[in-house]
Amino acid sequence: MMNKGDFVVIDYLAKVKATGEYFDTTDEEKAKELGLLQEDKTFKPVTVVVGANHVIEGLDEALEEMDVGEERTVEVPPEKAFGRRDPNLVTTIPMREFSKQGIMPRRGMSLEVGGKWAIVKSVSSGRVTLDYNHSLASRDLVYDVKVLSKVEDTTEKLKSLIELHLGTFDESNNSISIDEGGKATVTMPSLKKGLADIVKSILEKEVGTHVPEIKEIEVTTGSEE
Repeated sequence: MMNKGDFVVIDYLAKVKATGEYFDTTDEEKAKELGLLQEDKTFKPVTVVVGANHVIEGLDEALEEMDVGEERTVEVPPEKAFGRRDPNLVTTIPMREFSKQGIMPRRGMSLEVGGKWAIVKSVSSGRVTLDYNHSLASRDLVYDVKVLSKVEDTTEKLKSLIELHLGTFDESNNSISIDEGGKATVTMPSLKKGLADIVKSILEKEVGTHVPEIKEIEVTTGSEE
């Protein structure tokens, strides 16, 4: 059994229960087979912290009951996945508001409006209907999940948190060092300075909760921008 706060490496394959449509996986071969490949996404086992909401609630709860090496099929209701559809999250905006920005909305397009992502449901009579509900809202989901291992090493824990938020951490270009006093220095030469400040802020919150042996974090870059 896992405890909240454990770092675990998992593989999973996820689908919509009603339709059998697969929508996410950590397995690159499965992603190729199912047409889920994305240019900006890396497909490999992912490390998450149990109980930290790094995955949807229903899957997180299942991980607490699992052991290393265990495989399980987990059914997740909407309430513990992406919630029920809320009709109040569907709104209509005049087309001219998009035209001013040089945007031509099309049905099915994802747009960021007001700092939130929405799906264009329809475009007609000079009006655009946007749906801010998650595309999997009100869906029962099924996850085939396997716990591959637990992470005990402090450096690996920090690396996994970086990967969780940035999507990747290329060790051929980046590095992590932790001194005896618990100060961690993350060196990412290609990261812009402005982003480095954001990354540091995120990591400080995560580390403060999940990796207490790290007392301080510094993120260094090769850019002054």
